[in-house]
Amino acid sequence: MGSFYGAERFSIDHKGRVAIPARLRRALAPEARETFVVVPGFDGCLALYPLDEWRRTEDRLRTLPPGDARARRFKRMLLVNAADVQVDAQGRVTLPAKLIERVGLKKEALLLGAVDHIEIWDPERFDAVAGEDEEGMSLEDLAKEYLG
Repeated sequence: MGSFYGAERFSIDHKGRVAIPARLRRALAPEARETFVVVPGFDGCLALYPLDEWRRTEDRLRTLPPGDARARRFKRMLLVNAADVQVDAQGRVTLPAKLIERVGLKKEALLLGAVDHIEIWDPERFDAVAGEDEEGMSLEDLAKEYLG
């Protein structure tokens, strides 16, 4: 599988359908081009995983200790509204109404490539979150911390 990066805005129609950009669909492994798994993401977005990447996430979830209450809570919170979504002939997926409501999506969505998945944001919420800098850290500071 290739990597997802970049951002594009798309309309959400009255049925909750949003287009997956062709550029992002081309990054998909052939066996993962028709089905995604959508779950609540972090910071108020949705996370859209191609099926092959979702399998890797499931493998990590299986390693969480069943005796750990926090691990059980995390799995429940992540999976309670998880859904398989199919790519239609026009390259769109239909997002579940519960998830649309949860993250406050309206008529437009920002699709953001996040390496192994696609984040789906309300554009205003993304601007607010992306502008937050509680610790005064720049991109350069964060790169030094996480990339060395």
